Amino acid sequence: MAVWVRLPFWAQTKFIIMYIISKFKDYYDGVAGSTGIDKTIVYDRELIEVDESKYLKEFRRYSSLDNKKPYPFVQLGNFYLKKELRKTTQYEHTAPFIIGFCGKLYIGWKLYSEGDGNSVITTITYDLDRIENLHEQYAFTGNFKDKINYILSYDPIKIFRDLNSPIFVYDYDKDRRYFERHCRNNTKFFINPMLKEYEFFKIFDSYQAFQEIQMFLSGVLGNKEKEIIVVEDKYKIASHGFDKWSFRKEPENKKV
Repeated sequence: MAVWVRLPFWAQTKFIIMYIISKFKDYYDGVAGSTGIDKTIVYDRELIEVDESKYLKEFRRYSSLDNKKPYPFVQLGNFYLKKELRKTTQYEHTAPFIIGFCGKLYIGWKLYSEGDGNSVITTITYDLDRIENLHEQYAFTGNFKDKINYILSYDPIKIFRDLNSPIFVYDYDKDRRYFERHCRNNTKFFINPMLKEYEFFKIFDSYQAFQEIQMFLSGVLGNKEKEIIVVEDKYKIASHGFDKWSFRKEPENKKV
């Protein structure tokens, strides 16, 4: 009896058409090397840290100057580990992050526990039911599940188009190196982050991730043949320490 097996996308096509330009390696990069490269679509994966003044409205501390209530995306960081669980689990506190990946938002958490010599052990999870059971519910922060559902049901396509990138991350606590009893969040926003750092392979394996990025670049972002996807200048300028006046020059008087 014959058995039909559906081959993965990389085995069905002769060439992988996305070519990645990057200074770092991510977990899905090896897919192209395993099948060959045709530079029809080029992903210029430059890591850009966005200055807080350039954050899109969803990730600002306040949605407008007149509204003093933080946006739900930011409020997610106001939930803390249940006090009774700190005695029964190894975790002391947590920090969320939101990954924008090819048209959708994904929420993950860093669970912190103490290692040797005041080092911090970070466990990453995308299990939202587990996270909900770990956190306190405070009246001033609202309902935890409501915040989660709001973010997961939000249509982020405009965010991707504004950033002109298939991947971004809003990290509530970036690069924690030492264990602390009190959580001091170091919020960062990155365009084109390294997904391996967030163990995103727990959501998409390398082949799936590569395919999603390739399709998103050529489809939603409207990538044309031989066109390179590049982050908008206003984000790149801010990331390199320049401002809007850095490249401006007074017009010269022309002779009549």
